Amino acid sequence: MAGRLARRIASFGRYALRRTVATPLDRVVHWRSGALVPPAHLRIYYYGTSDREVFARACAGARAELVSRALLPEHRVLDVGCGVGNLALGLKDYLRAGYDGVDVHREAVAWCQSAITPRHPAFRFHHADLKSEAYNPGGRSNPAAYRFPFPDARFDYVFLSSVFTHMLPDAVESYVREIARLLAPGGLCVASYFLLNDETRAAVHAGRSFIPFDYAHPSGVCRLHNPTTPESAVALEEGFVRRAHEEARLVIRDIRRGEWAFGRPHDQDVLTVSRASSGPSL
Repeated sequence: MAGRLARRIASFGRYALRRTVATPLDRVVHWRSGALVPPAHLRIYYYGTSDREVFARACAGARAELVSRALLPEHRVLDVGCGVGNLALGLKDYLRAGYDGVDVHREAVAWCQSAITPRHPAFRFHHADLKSEAYNPGGRSNPAAYRFPFPDARFDYVFLSSVFTHMLPDAVESYVREIARLLAPGGLCVASYFLLNDETRAAVHAGRSFIPFDYAHPSGVCRLHNPTTPESAVALEEGFVRRAHEEARLVIRDIRRGEWAFGRPHDQDVLTVSRASSGPSL
């Protein structure tokens, strides 16, 4: 417990230092810029650097990824884990039907609400105060019991980037059921995972993955990078993920196999999913 508290204090200290030093300095250097970018300390938190070009590339890359996966301008989009709005900013001149972003990071959501929504009213952001030892330790709600604040069949496109890689099995099952509820007929969900199967599991055990997953979770359906802060990184058994989708009446249309288990940083597996009535499964 003492070690965990010390790590939280150190992390908070680094974050506070960046907010009090990096952000004011960035504003002075770029005082003439009218670019819509989050504060420097938030860019460092999410991307490891305050470099504005890195953030611009993240925005463009997110848009390109989704457009390549059948996102259309008339789609209504739900971005789960929206962070500092990189996808929203990438899509602000593309989407016509609206966008909702949800995240556990209160400050990131507050920035998006104050900076993006006034300029682009169809882009809305919502804070979900969900418990996460890694990312929101003071959260008041259990993610396994969370119901998204939207009506059934509200969205044509649901996106989760690096969300299920930070969630435990009961919460994953709940989110998959919510995705099934929220998807409109013909809608798609694109989500990333660290999937464990015979090949990737062997690579993990051999120490080849870009981060280690040395700890088995008591559920038997995932492995953890750090048992003290379990949501810091989670690799899920592919069979479990497939069963969760089947039980929610969702169909996996495509899996792009990432190289995360073979040493390529952050190259996650990407699933494209639809409701069961939309055609054959993979």
